[in-house]
Amino acid sequence: MNNHAMKSKYHRKLNGDTVLVVGMLVLLVSVEGFIIYKILAETWEIAGNFFYLYVIFVGLIIIIETIGCLRVRESIKNHMFEFKYYD
Repeated sequence: MNNHAMKSKYHRKLNGDTVLVVGMLVLLVSVEGFIIYKILAETWEIAGNFFYLYVIFVGLIIIIETIGCLRVRESIKNHMFEFKYYD
């Protein structure tokens, strides 16, 4: 019974950490989007010709950050019982 209660507690805490990781990703993407918007708004005469490069750059950043956040979550999930992470 105690083992089941511990697993249930750990999975609830893991869901909480997942929300934090997703929140971090949303915050990163929104801040980067705002910065890119400000750069494009100020330099549109020059940047308009190379807009596709901005799209590729921002796409790569978002993909890399998403992979990183997913790996953090996966690492927490893999090691949460091993290191007694939530005790």
